[in-house]
Amino acid sequence: MTEPNHHRLFAAHDIRPKGKMLVKVLAYIRGFLLKRKLIASGPLKSYGGAMIRKKNGIIKIGKYSTLWPGVKLVATSFIEGKQAVLEIGDYTSIGDRTQIHCGESIKIGHNVLISWDVNILDHDYHAPGGGRAVPRPIVIEDEVWIGVRCLILKGVKIGKGAIIGAGAVVTKNVPPYTFVAGNPARPIKKLPSWKGTFDDNPDQNQIK
Repeated sequence: MTEPNHHRLFAAHDIRPKGKMLVKVLAYIRGFLLKRKLIASGPLKSYGGAMIRKKNGIIKIGKYSTLWPGVKLVATSFIEGKQAVLEIGDYTSIGDRTQIHCGESIKIGHNVLISWDVNILDHDYHAPGGGRAVPRPIVIEDEVWIGVRCLILKGVKIGKGAIIGAGAVVTKNVPPYTFVAGNPARPIKKLPSWKGTFDDNPDQNQIK
């Protein structure tokens, strides 16, 4: 019986961690290059194909946030004389092919998880009867988790630690630490955030 080739075994063992490290380094390089198109407060990871569009708008993104492949961020003002402002916090992850369209104001907090194929819009691109589309601000607080293929519509506030079930259409405010699902999204039950935090005030933990 031949002896094992230890050099080959060690090489096979090391190739995966080295490959992952290379992918991460390239993501940080892409993130650095994206800083020409947006305002970043620190290192940013981009895994490729990110589309950034601005017209009288500003896009701000926090440190160590991640843009997965095919993410589209748009800040195009729908209000004359006022810039559209899209703000994304620290350590926030935006999943593959997710699109965020800001016509006035969208604020996304820290440690937010946004899954793939999510759409977030603070305006309608076309108004009924041919009128002018009117944007309404969106606020997504810290530690929110938004499931795959959700739709977040204008004028809503999603409270800290809320969890939005896959495919939900959010048309109304979501209380903190609340799991919602459906079309339109409805409260199901109270839960801790994906980070494990929870509001221990019993009055705040009742679904109304």
